[in-house]
Amino acid sequence: MVRRSIALVALASAAALSVAGCGSEKKEAPEVAWAGRACGVMTQSSPLPVPKLDNASVLKSKASFVQLLDGISDRMRTLEVKLSGLGAPPVEGGDALLRTTMSNLTRTHSTVTTASRQLAKAKVNDKRSLQQAVGRVGKAFGQYNTYQGPEQDLRKNPKLNAAFGKAPACKK
Repeated sequence: MVRRSIALVALASAAALSVAGCGSEKKEAPEVAWAGRACGVMTQSSPLPVPKLDNASVLKSKASFVQLLDGISDRMRTLEVKLSGLGAPPVEGGDALLRTTMSNLTRTHSTVTTASRQLAKAKVNDKRSLQQAVGRVGKAFGQYNTYQGPEQDLRKNPKLNAAFGKAPACKK
């Protein structure tokens, strides 16, 4: 008798759960879900502090610039790993779109990393040498500043662009 009661309770619970799953809750389209995960990855970091220039010490100022570039590089590396971990977006041409996006991100990341290393190695002993060293890495700053990020590349696909507009995580 106890076995039969337990079986009936289990069967009733299973039936209730299956009926609850058929409610009015609408499931997101796969591309909307993917866009939401991508937005979650792309918005995880907070702004980096602007380097403080120390007029009394050009070496501290140089170190501040190197620290900024290293911080940007670390964030870009993390973004590369997490974004590639999502896999290709579930849209036509998604594999190619992700490859292009990752290529642009990797190229910009590489430029920033190279600039950081060059600045770290630069011999700086006065304001003028600091200005020259920072000027030589200006190209990296330029490329980084003009790079609009992976979302810009991903939005080139019309279906994925619409998905970014629908995903709740992208509206924040």
